[in-house]
This record gives sequence, C-alpha cells and structure tokens, in this order.
Amino acid sequence: MLTRITTTSVLFCCVIFSFNSDAVEHFIEAQTGSMQGALHLSYGIKFAEKHHLSIGVGFVPELDNHEEMTITSFKYRFEGDTRYPVDLFGKEFEISPVNFGITSISGHQNEIHRKTPEYLPSGYYIPTARRVLFNYQTILKFDKTTEAYVDWTVLDVGLINYVRNFEFYVDNYDFFGLDGIVSYGLGLRKKF
Repeated sequence: MLTRITTTSVLFCCVIFSFNSDAVEHFIEAQTGSMQGALHLSYGIKFAEKHHLSIGVGFVPELDNHEEMTITSFKYRFEGDTRYPVDLFGKEFEISPVNFGITSISGHQNEIHRKTPEYLPSGYYIPTARRVLFNYQTILKFDKTTEAYVDWTVLDVGLINYVRNFEFYVDNYDFFGLDGIVSYGLGLRKKF
C-alpha cells in the first residue's frame, strides 16, 4: 500500500511538472513538531501561485513508552493572498497569516502492534499507522526564498473526538477546548 501511495504521489508531481516547468517553484523544508516527528524533512513544489505539494520523511526518537519511528508524509498547502509588512530590527519582513493545508502521514515502526494473535504468521500486519492532519500556518517571509513558519495541527481522530465530546474539552482545556487537540510545530522553508 505504501508503495502505491508513493508511486501515485511521484506520478502526480511529474504531471504537474509537465504543465509548465517555468511556473513551478521548488522548495525544501525542515520542521519539528505538529505530529510529524522531532525532525521532518520535505521536498516540494509550488504551482499555480498558491498551491504547494510536498513529500517528506520524519523521525521520532525512542522514548520510554515507544520505540523509534519514522514518518512519511504527503502534504498539500494553500497560501492565501493576505500579507502584512513588518519592520523588525531595521529589516523589512512579510507575514502571511492565512495558509491552510492537509497532510497524510504514515508512521513506520517495527512494534506498532503490541500483540497479535498467535495463529497469524509473522509480518501479517504491516507495521504502519496512517492518519490525516489538518494544518494552519502563519509564515514569516525573510526574503523571496527563505521563510519560517508556525504550524498548528489537528489530528483527524482528535477532531472527531472534539466534536463528540465538546463539553469535556471546553471544561478541561483552554481556548474553547482546542488546547486538548491542537499540536504545534516550527519550520524553515527554502525555495530554489
């Protein structure tokens, strides 16, 4: 299944490249947090002025309650037109506050299943976990090629649980209960 997703993603990117390679910008990004690992590296393209696609891989180190894990991702992001000029330390920057995205992640770990029935052969279940993330980014543009961002992410099952148990979240977490389902991360993006 992962091979099929990867192949489809690569083919999709190739189709986009074939439309007009001059209109496509390439970028790499490094991110930490937002349910994508301690370090997540991605390669992507920007096309049609506002749309971004990227493929990445992340790493989650071993902790007391789980083994180390890798995470692969396929991301889409829409960048809005809103821009605010900011003067910091005598330099001009630009803030882009309206950026929404959706990310499909797959976690890969040898021991993702604690215990499977003994009658199943070893390797019967592929050790992966797939999830959908909904993202919102605020981007600080240093220049035309370099930007930093803060990414707020909600996991698909977290959003479902929030809707089903709205009163619980509002009673126990800040910001209308969103503090209980939102994770955040920081990233750096470089266009080339």
